[in-house]
Amino acid sequence: MGGIGVIHNPRSRRNLRSPGTAARLRALLGGDGELAEASTLDELARAVERFRTQGIELLGVNGGDGTGHVVLTAFARAYGAAPLPAVALLRGGAMNTVADAHQLRGSPESILKALLERRRAGQPWRVVERDLLAIEADGAPPQFGFLFGTGAVVTFLDAYYGTGHPAPGTAAALLVRAVGSSLVGGRFAAALTAREPMRIRADGEDWPDGPYLAVLAGAVPELGFGFTPFSRCDEQPGFFHAVGVTGSTLQVAARLPQIWAGRPWRRSLAVDAVTRDFLLEGPLRFTVDGDLDQAERETRVRTGPPVRLVLP
Repeated sequence: MGGIGVIHNPRSRRNLRSPGTAARLRALLGGDGELAEASTLDELARAVERFRTQGIELLGVNGGDGTGHVVLTAFARAYGAAPLPAVALLRGGAMNTVADAHQLRGSPESILKALLERRRAGQPWRVVERDLLAIEADGAPPQFGFLFGTGAVVTFLDAYYGTGHPAPGTAAALLVRAVGSSLVGGRFAAALTAREPMRIRADGEDWPDGPYLAVLAGAVPELGFGFTPFSRCDEQPGFFHAVGVTGSTLQVAARLPQIWAGRPWRRSLAVDAVTRDFLLEGPLRFTVDGDLDQAERETRVRTGPPVRLVLP
């Protein structure tokens, strides 16, 4: 019983560039745990069942945000009401926003090595407790993750993935392009300003009607690049921070320094609330931790199970 279980995604961008990572992680684990390679949902399901039966104390996820979302969804569904194992994000992907939000840096090997050294020395790990988001589209089984977004966020991700070179530098260049385009009324800004009509309720309270530039929810403070739109996510245990952006792209661009610093949202720019049940009615495309999906009728975001993120 106990030990460490690592899910390794050989298809993540960083792991594709470094195919020897899995062997190096196995060598580091030694007798302290097991690494399972999972490039399909069937392989992941088998690994989840094996690790659950073993009663692992720590789940390592070697992939990026998308891998983390898929792995945590599989574990949360399998564990049900039982507590999840602690989770270590090993930064094996192109996007590592959740790890960045916790100032977690380094290679998969260096992160795992630091965690093993503390375990073998009998020292406790540093732990940050979070609640996952549970996202239900049209009543389907929930997906689990830390970040949710619609509207301009999805448009931005479409452009990002459309480059064929998903990487932090590509995303940064697109962000600069978006700001510049908004200042001159360019085409990219016009695409980002397409608004989606929807009805929104937070804990049963209706939000103002009207199209929104973007609707976001976060169980961690950051959305990427140090931007902190969810500064209230820790305000109450069991709640998350939801934001509906009503301002223009030019207004958002002018407030980027304040959003980056985690300042409160202005009412002229956005509606926001600390909530645990967030309902969006209407067809929309959305993202969970960078993965894209869609709903035809409604999307519900609730507070999901708690998870302990382990830091070296």
